[in-house]
Amino acid sequence: MSQSVKTWSTADVHRWLVTEVRVALACADIFRHEDISGDYLLCFEKKDILDLGIKRGPAVKISKYLESLKAGSKFQSEFPAFVETWTKQQVRQWLLEHVKVYYKYAERVLEEDVSGDCLVCFGKQDFLDLGVKSGPVVKILKELRQMNTKPEPMLQASVPISTDQEVDPKPAQTKANVVQSKSNQQPETREKSQPEPDDTTGSKYNKAQLPTRDPSEKEDVQSSTLQSIRRKQAVKGQDCYWPKRRVMAMSSSEVDKTLHLQYKGMPSDGAGMQSLDHRFTCNPEVSWISETKANAWDIFELAPHCVKGGLGPSCPRCQLEQQHLSRQVMQKEANQGHKLKTLLTCGGNSLDNYDRFVVVVNRSSPEQVPYLQFLSKLKLFSVLDFDPNSTVPGGLCHSYRNTRVANLHTPTQFQGQIEAVREKLNLYKQTSWVFCNGRNDLSSDSNKELDYRNWLKRSCKDVEQLVSFICNPDVFLHGRWLIIFLLLSPVETDKDPVFMTYMSFVKHTEEENIISICESQSTYLKWKELIQEKCDFNIDHLSITELTLSEINGTIMGLGPLNQTSGRLLPSSGSSAVILRQKDEDLLTALDVLCLNQCENFYDESSSEFDEWKIKVEEEFYRGGKVRWWNFYFCDKDEEKPFIKRDQYKNVKMMIRLQRDSNNTCVLLNLFHDPGCGGTTLAMHVMWDLRQEFRCAVLKDNKLPKSEVANQVRHLMTLESEKPSPVLLLVDDSKETEKNSDLLNCILREVEDFSNVNVDNAQNCKVIILNCVRSHNPKDQYRQSDQTHNQYITAKLTQQEQKDFEKKLKELQETHKTPENFYSFMIMKSNFDQKYTKDLARNTLENFDFSSKEGRFFAFLALLNTYVAKSEIALSLCEDFFQMKMIPWQRESVLDRMKPCSNFLIIDKVDDLGGYKGVRILHHALASACLDELDRSYSLKVSDIVMEMLQCNLFFSDRVVKYSLMNSIQRMLIERQQKKDRAEREQFSPLIDKIHNQDGRQTVQEIFEKASSRYETSASIPQALARYLYINVRDFKEALVWAERAKNIKENPYTFDTIGQVHKSCLRSKIDREKQETSHNPEDLQKSIEIAKNGMKAFQRAQELADLTDEPREETPDDNSEDFPRKSYNVYGYVRMLEIAFLVFEILSRLPFFDKRNPMNKMYLQGFLKGTIPITSVSREDNEINNHYIQIITEHLQFLLTLKSKVKELFDFLNCYFTYIKGRSEFDMMNHRTMCEHFQTYVDLFCTNAEEMKTEKENKSTLSWKMAIQERKQFLERNQADTFSGILQYLDKSAEETERITECYTFLHNTSVTHKLHPQIKINYILSNIVLYHLKPNRKHLNIHSNLSVRLQDVLQDVGLQHPFPDPYYLALLLFWPSSAEKSTEICTYVTALRRSSQRHLSKLFQKRSTIAHFYLGKEAGLKKLVSKPSLDQSFLPKMRRDALAQLWWNGNIFKEEAIVQRLQRVSGSVEQGEVYANYGSQKIPIHPARFNSIRSGFSTEKVSFYIGFAINGPLAYDIKYEN
Repeated sequence: MSQSVKTWSTADVHRWLVTEVRVALACADIFRHEDISGDYLLCFEKKDILDLGIKRGPAVKISKYLESLKAGSKFQSEFPAFVETWTKQQVRQWLLEHVKVYYKYAERVLEEDVSGDCLVCFGKQDFLDLGVKSGPVVKILKELRQMNTKPEPMLQASVPISTDQEVDPKPAQTKANVVQSKSNQQPETREKSQPEPDDTTGSKYNKAQLPTRDPSEKEDVQSSTLQSIRRKQAVKGQDCYWPKRRVMAMSSSEVDKTLHLQYKGMPSDGAGMQSLDHRFTCNPEVSWISETKANAWDIFELAPHCVKGGLGPSCPRCQLEQQHLSRQVMQKEANQGHKLKTLLTCGGNSLDNYDRFVVVVNRSSPEQVPYLQFLSKLKLFSVLDFDPNSTVPGGLCHSYRNTRVANLHTPTQFQGQIEAVREKLNLYKQTSWVFCNGRNDLSSDSNKELDYRNWLKRSCKDVEQLVSFICNPDVFLHGRWLIIFLLLSPVETDKDPVFMTYMSFVKHTEEENIISICESQSTYLKWKELIQEKCDFNIDHLSITELTLSEINGTIMGLGPLNQTSGRLLPSSGSSAVILRQKDEDLLTALDVLCLNQCENFYDESSSEFDEWKIKVEEEFYRGGKVRWWNFYFCDKDEEKPFIKRDQYKNVKMMIRLQRDSNNTCVLLNLFHDPGCGGTTLAMHVMWDLRQEFRCAVLKDNKLPKSEVANQVRHLMTLESEKPSPVLLLVDDSKETEKNSDLLNCILREVEDFSNVNVDNAQNCKVIILNCVRSHNPKDQYRQSDQTHNQYITAKLTQQEQKDFEKKLKELQETHKTPENFYSFMIMKSNFDQKYTKDLARNTLENFDFSSKEGRFFAFLALLNTYVAKSEIALSLCEDFFQMKMIPWQRESVLDRMKPCSNFLIIDKVDDLGGYKGVRILHHALASACLDELDRSYSLKVSDIVMEMLQCNLFFSDRVVKYSLMNSIQRMLIERQQKKDRAEREQFSPLIDKIHNQDGRQTVQEIFEKASSRYETSASIPQALARYLYINVRDFKEALVWAERAKNIKENPYTFDTIGQVHKSCLRSKIDREKQETSHNPEDLQKSIEIAKNGMKAFQRAQELADLTDEPREETPDDNSEDFPRKSYNVYGYVRMLEIAFLVFEILSRLPFFDKRNPMNKMYLQGFLKGTIPITSVSREDNEINNHYIQIITEHLQFLLTLKSKVKELFDFLNCYFTYIKGRSEFDMMNHRTMCEHFQTYVDLFCTNAEEMKTEKENKSTLSWKMAIQERKQFLERNQADTFSGILQYLDKSAEETERITECYTFLHNTSVTHKLHPQIKINYILSNIVLYHLKPNRKHLNIHSNLSVRLQDVLQDVGLQHPFPDPYYLALLLFWPSSAEKSTEICTYVTALRRSSQRHLSKLFQKRSTIAHFYLGKEAGLKKLVSKPSLDQSFLPKMRRDALAQLWWNGNIFKEEAIVQRLQRVSGSVEQGEVYANYGSQKIPIHPARFNSIRSGFSTEKVSFYIGFAINGPLAYDIKYEN
């Protein structure tokens, strides 16, 4: 055959195309025009045919026929013959209505002229070349093959092009005859003029177009035929019919160009009507030249002149039209309903396909509002409302707010930084209802409705900025949102604000992201005309115009996800239940509430669709997805297949129930767990099983202010019930136990306030916080904490748990095809066997190629998921990385691209930043194994992967999802882990440690330098590099450069602290080096003092900034990383200044003439630093080195001479801090240890010991009295008892030590009778007696209360009310506090003086910190009325751990204990104007509440009672209770 084809001429090829292939003449003409003979034809492939400009439909057909021609055979289709008769419009209809592909795919097929005879030639690749995805392609081909055994589908008829002429057996009447004939007939009723259907036309064209069908289908066939007639006649509307509505866009000019129908002859009677369709098809003067869509025209009405001409309702053709009119309307509306679903769901059945909707709505009428309930169904981001009456009764906004929460905003509120606006306006969490043209319910001028001219001047710019905000990629990702223009009233001109808003949206997003829903056809036509004119865009395929509002409402309300038919229920008092309204749930923005009937009555559980969905949900979880409530629900429904319970399940459940019955109002319970071992799943499982006993919720937004979360928890506790219900709150994936102490405190205040009001129901005013704490040593952490409030779970299964996993695998094998691929489940089943994950990684990563995009992307994920918990890469970012077209209904395409590694990947929903989808590796252990395999088999180090990530420009820009990834990368580089002993952190992040061990300094520095260029505004990266350089490399010069760079980016306590640390480390390094050297170099001293001065200056500046700001708010630096944060800089600067000072002391003590090993030299050093011995008087050898040393010391004399006094001030200040302030963190305790260690060095250096003092006494016998004073002062200083705060610390020490201190003060006090001493000696003398009384009340010669009171009166006379220190006024509270039987008229004066003095002297300590009460008011008199805190503790310590006791004090529950109630005096008082007062007769003493927010808001004057504690800043009220 091919040999004969070679001889074909161009005419033969043309003839073959027309007769055999049967392509359009125009296509065949192209081959002739390009001189394609048979010889050339045999060389052609499909691509060559497409290059000729032929569309894909005929091109594929020609190529298939050509392949058969080359093979010497004739093309045979594997599909039914009737398919070849379909027009391209019918192919499109079949794809949409029967295969149900997305409309864009169908449109693409239509655009490429794929008619039925072309469709049967298409293979899989041909569809893929059209841009159709694999999923739909497989379904299309399957549906085509199945039609071999199925009846032909019903498709709308389409009139073919007719070129041949057939003579009508009956002569045609002229138009005049028709009119004349009809005018002579009497009109008949509709019932009497029903024509008989005629199916005997016999036209071959009709047979080709309308294949043989069952008799039952005859009526539908004729309907399609008449519809075709109606279209043709409508174009020549003057003859009989005119168009009223159109579905697809065609202007009148377009109609004239693309559609021309000439009709001559009209039957004059019913008989003539029988051949009407035949006449239209066969008449030579009927030509149908059209490329419009099959449903281009809609419904037609009778033309007025038709009626005038006698063709009224009795016209047989009119009657025939009317017969099918209602059916046609129903069909079109059904199509519009399907179209509405498709537009809102991306071709699915659920509204979840879009993350959010934005609705723009104009003025509505009260009659329309009841049919707009569907708005409450949509996940609305915002509504742009142009109806100023929307908030009044009958308005749309008013109706919406009856069932949902909407915050009312104006466009101006959307200006500013996106993150700030998002938090301020509660975006994503609650609907933002934006009034774009005033509100009539507000009377201010700024809220008036404006006419167009004034709106353009005043509001247009704000609305444009609002639109710009909404369309910003940081607000919404492309393809994840939809804009709906809901036109409830006409938009007449382009000067309407609604139309201008549409124009604004078009400027910022694609038109395809906007759909229009119009209340009437006339409104739509005008709207369409405006957009066509101004935007040159046809919106037909994006518009809903033919459905009533009622139909629109019903259609949308029927879409998934469905609401529970029974309502969501919460447990209530007495085993009852209440309904959780949607509006109430909208208010709980921070909480994911678990209901009693969670998951019930959502779906038809007997349907096959539900079974398929159930299998999908289970598969997603067992593969490694987040656990959902559905997982527990499925297992509960099938009791034979229960959910696996870890062994700790019972313990956690029991721990919660024990707290349910305890006296604790609010308690924090911790569940420590290894990453990826099922800790969160266990906690949620317990919560699921306790949902009958508690109102349960998961904290889903940890970024909200803790006070707001507490308010929502209390709201949940009291919803729909007069009596409160206990709440169980799950906090997931916390990194430390201390992090949620603020949350606990806030909830405690809220709940206690409520329980004070509801005394009868106080037992149910209870909140239990179950805190899931991710830990690398959960068992150790559990052992170090209060075990009654903690449990742990590890990555190790017990034997019973292993059996449970084996059983579950068999169950999964019954319902799932390949449960062995559920790798997260299988990792746990293997008991976290590293060999299993290692083998899995090796097998999957065979032939891994890092040079490919897929390889690099997988390596990035493995790195992130190994080193950053809960990390992911946003799906949209993955699509950008692969340069894939983002198609909402094909979101799994990234996983397709990643095969075979896609088995390790999963797509999760991320709730942060408004919500997005992220890709991650299934399990932490799997990610780690993959990273090891890349290193082992492909020599791909983590440093290579990190550097490749940092080189990727796509990952670093100002986009929300990229910010999340950037944050993960930064955490990976700088986040330091806690050490096993939990005392401090590791020096560097695990990643940097690994790179340092593998590659050394150069690679680490290169990575940090590259990262610094990526994070230009972050001080954390240069900080981390500086730390690495001075700790690991000892390159202090380079470290200082990077520390300075961090400080230049942002000046805060931490950047200055890093500079100080560099200097301190450099100084320590020099000292260590000099110890190894035998020679002395004075220049080393010069450099060391300069370094010390710079270090002191840096630490001092850090502390000053900390005292000003107290807490860093703008950024989290390296030393304050999320993994182990410090809540404030506190006193770090002071402690580190001490460290620098003692390094200087050490340097000086190593000089030849200050060598502390020589007692005389040590004395010279003491004298020099105290300022009593000039440096020139120091005994030394006269040599060049010593003289040079003296010269250097002289240059820095001022710095060195003030060092000792500075150190003493620091000790005193820090002593105050650790004595007066409560709630110290473990960092504070570490600082306290450091201070104590340095104080011992201070004592050794500056305080003469007893032996030295005795020798000195013997040498200076004439000065024995002064020596005795000095001896006692040094004793007090040596024991840190020379300050008021130091003496208070002895309340918790032995009586013997305190007795010796009191004796010293007695001696000094008695001496002051004859020699005037500082008043502080007298003050400390009084306090030491009070402290000793509480430690040893029966001691002889102890001053009694009256004697101490007299002595204090003398002191107060001396110092007055303006003393710089609060000490004397604090003693006044202790000694002069009135009892119920006595009055102290001066006590209020002393309280005021105490507050003023403490604020002036200790203000730096009090910022955002609470003070400690060392004494409480008891029930007895004299000194016995004072009850010390240590004595109260002793009532509990024999039977309680110290950390458990500390928890009782912290949450205030200590005051409910009987041991406290028996010893402390509850005082009556009042709350007036928000202030608390203790009432003693007519005297009212001001008291500070010990807990913030422990008094009610509203400034109500109420009677209260409370316990009183005495703190350094005034009396404190504890356990405040309202009498009413």
